[in-house]
Order: sequence, then C-alpha cells, then structure tokens
Amino acid sequence: MIDLRNLALDVPDGRLLLDGLDLVVPRGGKHLVTGPSGSGKSRLLKVIAGIERPARGTVRVDGRAVWPGDGALALLGQVRMGFAFASGGLLSNLSLRENVTLPLRFQGLEDGQLRARTDEALDHMGLHAVATLRPHAVSAAARKHANLARVLALDPDLILLDDPLEGLDAADRDTALDVIRRWALDSDKTVLLAQEEPGSFVEWASGHLDLRSHFIPLETP
Repeated sequence: MIDLRNLALDVPDGRLLLDGLDLVVPRGGKHLVTGPSGSGKSRLLKVIAGIERPARGTVRVDGRAVWPGDGALALLGQVRMGFAFASGGLLSNLSLRENVTLPLRFQGLEDGQLRARTDEALDHMGLHAVATLRPHAVSAAARKHANLARVLALDPDLILLDDPLEGLDAADRDTALDVIRRWALDSDKTVLLAQEEPGSFVEWASGHLDLRSHFIPLETP
C-alpha cells in the first residue's frame, strides 16, 4: 500500500531533516511512526499524502507514483485516503458539519447518504452539539475530534493519523481511542499513526518506524 525508497525530507532553509528512509506498509498493515518533536513525523505523513514534496526519493501509494510525480493529484479518485491532522486541517470558513461532509461530496453520494454518514460520524465523536460552529469557535479537542469524524465518515482504505491523542483529557482520549481501535481491527484498513512514543498503540501495530535512526540533528555553532 505504501512504499518509500531512499526518502529524504528537508526544512525550508534546505537543511535535511531525514535521510535514507525506506518503509513498506502492506495493504491492511497497521504501522507506528515515532520520534521526538521536530523529527519529521508530521512532514512524513504529508509527503505520503502528496501534500508536501520530499527533498528526494520515491513515494508510491497503492502502486501509484506520488513522488516523483504529481503529489496528491496522483491519488485523486484512485485511493480513498483519510488524514487526521495534529492541528489545523479544517477549513476555517466551514462549520464542523460542513468540514466532515466536504470529502463525501466527491464520492457522488446522494443528499440523504451525505447527511446520514455525516450525522453518524459527528455523533460517534460527540460533536453533535457544536456541529454548526466553525473551527475557531470550538475547543482544540473538538477540532481534533472533527478531523477524526471526517475520516470516519469517509470510510477510507488508507488512514493517516498525526498525534491523534495529543492534548486530550481522559474522556476525549477514550472517544478517540474507540474509533482508532475500530480501524486497527479492520483488516481492510491500512493505518499509519504518528506520535512521540508508541504508547498503547504498540499492542495492535504490525510495524514500527522510529525516526530517531534517520533524524539529522541541527548543528549548533
């Protein structure tokens, strides 16, 4: 499903952040990506999704060339992918409901199906009461849950999760863990989850990439 070869990631000033990264995640695989803050976890997920370009190397998703290539356009209409961002990821001019519904519109679903899948996802993530509000008007936890609700409604084949539990209290963590466990137990779902430490996710992971072995620390004078 995911095939990375000799991947290198850089930062805006051109300094390499990661180098020589190889990773293969088969269809249905559940893979952890760990590493300290700033080690490139979020950047790696965005490169796989085709949102950001690597410094060099190849990225293929479901056999399709993402890099070198056209990035996310190579996957459009070919691979159903859901991305839950660590922060942001929601359109500020849309309500939480509209953010969850938007990706579904590209599937050609009828209005009734759109409403049903959106409502189910919002209810599952405990967002029904704030569904009409825009991202700036809700808590950080609600924004993280809205990102997960969007993935849940989309029902994708490939799921990229960037620090999905960061900053959540016990109740909110339980809500997020419930949906993540559902994906982990689904043999048809390919999941790549990034966070600083493996935590409880190591129990269901079929593979683990620690970016410490590829991280290039910033040289200090």
